[in-house]
Amino acid sequence: MENDRDELFVRKFFDENKFDVPDEGFSRRVIRRLPDRARRLNRVWTAVCAVVGVLLFVMFDWVGGIQSCVIDVACGFSLQPWLPGNIYLLWLLLLSVILLGGYKVLAED
Repeated sequence: MENDRDELFVRKFFDENKFDVPDEGFSRRVIRRLPDRARRLNRVWTAVCAVVGVLLFVMFDWVGGIQSCVIDVACGFSLQPWLPGNIYLLWLLLLSVILLGGYKVLAED
């Protein structure tokens, strides 16, 4: 019973002291800008991580390790006659994967 009376007093107080703050489109502008900023930060973060990955790849000379792994796989699939002698084909394959991945990242909505 007392709880209901307190509830009525609180409701009456807030009804009498109601104050509306003019929005003037502020909330709509904030909501409209949030996804763009998050998407932009996501793309920047992805680019930074990709650059760091490439730098680590070059600094620690992982190219030779990747090359030997690909050659071992190629030997297992009987691709040995054309892959080990043609290292440019391996680089073309890696470049294609990197470019397609980069395009996918940049084309996201």
